[in-house]
Amino acid sequence: MVAIRFTSEERAADGFLLLVRQGKVRGLRGEVFICRDEALAALDANGVPYERLPLPVELNEVDTLRNTLTTEL
Repeated sequence: MVAIRFTSEERAADGFLLLVRQGKVRGLRGEVFICRDEALAALDANGVPYERLPLPVELNEVDTLRNTLTTEL
């Protein structure tokens, strides 16, 4: 699992849709997205700019999941 942030606001929506099509994506506060390493290949292939970030939290931590905003499509 990797944490990323899109560097282009114009391409962020496209990038998010590409990640969703690749599998599970977790969105955290501050426009940080958690996804699998393999999903980044779709972003690279489509030229969506992003930066890798250190994982901000332990992904299995109950408090983190409880306080994380969710979005339904």
